[in-house]
Amino acid sequence: MRFQAGGGKADRASTETTPRPGGRRLLALAARTAALLCLPAAALAAPAPHRGPRTPADITQAMETGPHAGLCDKCHTSHAGEVTPQPNALLGPDDNALCDGCHTVAWKGGSYPGTWLYAGSAHGSNPATVWPGPSPPARTDMPAGGKCVNCHDPHGWDDATGTIPHLAVGREEQLCLACHGGSPALVNVQTDQLKPFRHPAQDYTGRHTGADESQPSSFAFSPVNNRHAECEDCHDPHVARTDPPPLAPTLDAPKSVLGVSRVRVLNGPAGSTPSYFFTPGADTVSAPVAEYQLCFKCHSSWTAQPSGQTDFGVVLNPNNPSYHPVEAPGRDLTLQPGAFAPGWSATSVTPCGSCHGSDLGTVRGPHGSNFRYLLRQPYTATSAHEAMTPDGLCFQCHAYDVYANPFASDAVRRASRFNKPGSASGHAEHVGGQQVPCYACHVTHGSTTLPHLLATGRSPGIVSFTETLAGGTCTPTCHGPQTYSINYAR
Repeated sequence: MRFQAGGGKADRASTETTPRPGGRRLLALAARTAALLCLPAAALAAPAPHRGPRTPADITQAMETGPHAGLCDKCHTSHAGEVTPQPNALLGPDDNALCDGCHTVAWKGGSYPGTWLYAGSAHGSNPATVWPGPSPPARTDMPAGGKCVNCHDPHGWDDATGTIPHLAVGREEQLCLACHGGSPALVNVQTDQLKPFRHPAQDYTGRHTGADESQPSSFAFSPVNNRHAECEDCHDPHVARTDPPPLAPTLDAPKSVLGVSRVRVLNGPAGSTPSYFFTPGADTVSAPVAEYQLCFKCHSSWTAQPSGQTDFGVVLNPNNPSYHPVEAPGRDLTLQPGAFAPGWSATSVTPCGSCHGSDLGTVRGPHGSNFRYLLRQPYTATSAHEAMTPDGLCFQCHAYDVYANPFASDAVRRASRFNKPGSASGHAEHVGGQQVPCYACHVTHGSTTLPHLLATGRSPGIVSFTETLAGGTCTPTCHGPQTYSINYAR
């Protein structure tokens, strides 16, 4: 006998002449299903409108073992001769109202927030949200936009490795990339996922266990390696909204990551590990709802990180002597407006996405980049002498002419904090004139011991630094100790 498997897979052939164990029972149940639905068996054998498994036996087996096991009468009439105007003996129109009849408890199962939130989401409200195919075949019933059955099959769906969890019609990132791979979604995530530096959504399978993941071990590197970055770790498809163009960076999480679990922090003294609080996606109230909290599920000591990976929960602590303003705005409001690139100031915050994301700028979020560390712009992570250019990462926020152009006017360069006595060219002289990259003297995220994001121990770089009210004294590797002064009123 020969069966056509669901999910668009190749046919499965068998040369058996005797039904397999349980085969007679399955076929009998399939025949009973056909009779109860008042439909000929041939009709059930054809592809159903919701594109479920294709034979009566497959449907019966799915309904015996899947999440909808034993619930046929929740969607179909089972009385012979009963009149229903709906196709396939459905109890109601083939739309979300039929699903909502049972899925009435918000957040049960972890990710579905209920009808009203889903209806306002990007998937629920967009008429273009229609399954494009080819496997399962594209939906042609109209209007199909926003229907649950675009992503879920009520009878279950198979791929090459078996039945797909959550009644989804695609496994993990394959479900999302069917639309977000160039069409019909306008955001092409697949392009970034093919770049050399990316979150590894396509590298692993089976590690993400669902929206109920709430333990550090679910994301830990050891003792069992559960590190993963599936689309659902950062996006809830039932809640996510379209992000408007940001007027200015804020601490608020992008609307595209709403409804996703996160890790909040209570910070202690400088250099200390914060207290962590896991917060489920259903909690949209506990403030702040910030982007960095999403990243902390993997990139902090809340979980077991790979050896050598930065603990951002420690270095981004706003109680440190210096930090990039990711968790809170910066403290030094005396920084000169001219020291920043247009749109940035001393009160700006820098969400993780300010530096990490698509190098093309076409997709928001750290899906993939051609630059190391998943950066949006190039960054020289070496202290070796190298010319820095205006398109470098640092100069997307900090003014290039102030910090790296020795030919800029004195009036411009005086916006730099530290200057060689009698000169306004402290930073620009080093970075632009001597080609000392920012990395030689500065850490990126935060310092638990030094002000101004200063780093020691690099060559060329700084051996030691002592701060004074007027400026500070620096001992570098390239010349003797030098006292610098602040060239503006504090």
